[in-house]
Amino acid sequence: MQQGKGMKKIVNRKRIKVKRTKEDTTLSNYPLVEIKWYDIISDSSWITIKELKEMELPICTTKGHLLSQSKGITRIFGDYAEDDNGDIDELGMITLIPNTVIINIKKIVDKTR
Repeated sequence: MQQGKGMKKIVNRKRIKVKRTKEDTTLSNYPLVEIKWYDIISDSSWITIKELKEMELPICTTKGHLLSQSKGITRIFGDYAEDDNGDIDELGMITLIPNTVIINIKKIVDKTR
């Protein structure tokens, strides 16, 4: 896991606006995004105070389809199953990230479309 060199400034925690109905099941209405965020460290080993003071939070990157950004949480999914009509039926590989740890979120543009 990549560790941050000092705490990076949270530069782009803005919301990505998505226009869709509450129960929209069309994949194209869920933009593909890349989120960089600070992870939490927990370690049960014995270390010195100096070592602890030198530790930094790791920066993680998560990619997936943006479901929502509300109530302090960004929700994304990576996998989906379709029903007989080709609409989204179920979601998999879900990730919930607290908005307060997000460094940057950006849309990933598919240049093949």
